[in-house]
Amino acid sequence: MKHRFAAPAVAVLAIVAAGCGGSNTPSSGSTITFAAPVSQTGAFGQAEGLYTLQGYKFCVNTLNAKGGITFGGQSHQVSLVTQDDQSVAATSAQIVDQFNDQGRKLILSPYGSAATTADAPVVERNGQVMVDANGADTAIFSHGYKNTFAVLSPSSSYVTSIIDALAALNPAPKTVAIIAANDGFSQHSAQTGVSEAQAKGMTVVPSATAYTTSTKVAANVTDVSSALIAIKPTSPDVIIISAHLNEAVAAVKQASELGAKPKLGFAATVAPPTPAFISALGKSSEGVIGSTQWVPEISASDSIFGNAHQFLTNFTNTFGWSTTQYPYQAADAAAGCEAMALAIEKAGSADPSAVRTALAGLKADTFYGHIEFDSTGMNTTKPMYVVQVQQSGFTTIYPSNLATKQAIWPAVS
Repeated sequence: MKHRFAAPAVAVLAIVAAGCGGSNTPSSGSTITFAAPVSQTGAFGQAEGLYTLQGYKFCVNTLNAKGGITFGGQSHQVSLVTQDDQSVAATSAQIVDQFNDQGRKLILSPYGSAATTADAPVVERNGQVMVDANGADTAIFSHGYKNTFAVLSPSSSYVTSIIDALAALNPAPKTVAIIAANDGFSQHSAQTGVSEAQAKGMTVVPSATAYTTSTKVAANVTDVSSALIAIKPTSPDVIIISAHLNEAVAAVKQASELGAKPKLGFAATVAPPTPAFISALGKSSEGVIGSTQWVPEISASDSIFGNAHQFLTNFTNTFGWSTTQYPYQAADAAAGCEAMALAIEKAGSADPSAVRTALAGLKADTFYGHIEFDSTGMNTTKPMYVVQVQQSGFTTIYPSNLATKQAIWPAVS
């Protein structure tokens, strides 16, 4: 799907609001800058990084249209400074250091666990504070960092939510194979997914540890044939791809070419609930199941974005996406940006130490769901959801109370 960078209508609203304030309108304060290293080229530049950047832009524009961040009797507008990390973790960390040299202390995370993993120690060393919107690997939060806070569900939820959705289908799969990329997020997601599959009575083929050996693939590759060849003799009911966009697209394409298609269907983390997955695969994307951080059917709202459906409508109108084919990473990014803004308001200051303290104690109900961080900085109580590609759009199928349609199952012909 083509997208457009339309001038957001909210920018016009900000100008109107500034021109008609009465005596009760807070006076204008200094501008607060959020800084983000975001992939605009490289492996994530055309999809996941783009979605993340759009989410940040939409959040900042919406905040400013609402009058900015208010504290101390003043209303502070927000600016967003971004730099392309080229989808390279080390480059992302260098950019965060450069932001610090420029006095930019309030960091919105890059796309991806690898880059966020690289950025977190830099943020800690510099006394910056970072809200993580798109780095789910739990390993990020195993080092005792105090200045990084993630709004999204952790990596342990990605494949397990898929397994739970599959277990509720008829027929439920008896055998699953898991292809996993060789990165921390994908491997951990696969590991916890294997445990959940076994708990649900499913057999993982070719073996329970294959995701670490024969069905492990390099990250962001467009050839996963070695994993599919290892899987083919087992003829599994479902093939799950614990990885990102490139690997998932490759798996669906090459499974057909190699005669290694599953009996019932495909599932994958990250990729299926993105417009790029559908545009890359066309009709072959139909029926693929995917775990997602956010769906518009959740009962959640806030004073900045409205409810979940309103966020979806306003975001997609701004950037030209379809409301049936939207990038959930943008919702992640907007929620991360919103959490930073709420913490600044709570702290009554943009000082990074005060913002960090406010984030640690933040309890907020938002369009994205409840945001509250545990002692490690993770939002562990946040659930994940499962969608299926149906008629070139995303249909929520799990949990059942949010499902808009039944799953098409079996999903392969």
